[in-house]
Amino acid sequence: MAAAAINGKISYIEASDDPLSADIGIVRAESGVWLYDVGCGEKNIEGLSGSYSIVLSHFHQDHTGNLDRLRADALYVSRETFSHVKRGTVVESGLRMGGLMVFPIPSSHARGCLGLEVDEEYAFVGDALYSKVRDGYYVYNAQLLRAEIEVLKALKAPRLLVSHFKGLARDRKEVLEELAEIYAMRDRNSSEIRVRIENS
Repeated sequence: MAAAAINGKISYIEASDDPLSADIGIVRAESGVWLYDVGCGEKNIEGLSGSYSIVLSHFHQDHTGNLDRLRADALYVSRETFSHVKRGTVVESGLRMGGLMVFPIPSSHARGCLGLEVDEEYAFVGDALYSKVRDGYYVYNAQLLRAEIEVLKALKAPRLLVSHFKGLARDRKEVLEELAEIYAMRDRNSSEIRVRIENS
């Protein structure tokens, strides 16, 4: 599949539904080519060859399924993802390498999410902005959402690259406003914030 360009350094292979595959971020850094997630299904990595430094956003199959089909010079994972893929360097705090920073990002979607900030301009966040879905509601963990907001505030990058989002790029300030609105809906007697899913 052809990669779509974000800028002269960053491109991505778009997510697919059949098979379900997350977007694959491609960063051409001075240290070599980096992948943020590897997607799932051979057709989603047809144009990728060689070896890469790889960051896995989290352990879900649509983000990790192609790991054994690619050659990794280095692999960066969270502790939770390590327990699924059984290899890689575990990242528990911000890890900076030149213009790249791998960082943990709390999320209601999955435990152990990692982001990748590139040149303080863009930050891949995978599925970290998403919540769980249950009984017709988006369900956020209030404590994790507050921690996620703080991590996003601390980033320098003004644009977030969000998996499964058309065009990938979102404005960080806009995202922070949306998450703050959701956090303001919390019930102090519950650890969950529930937002009804509107049928369109």
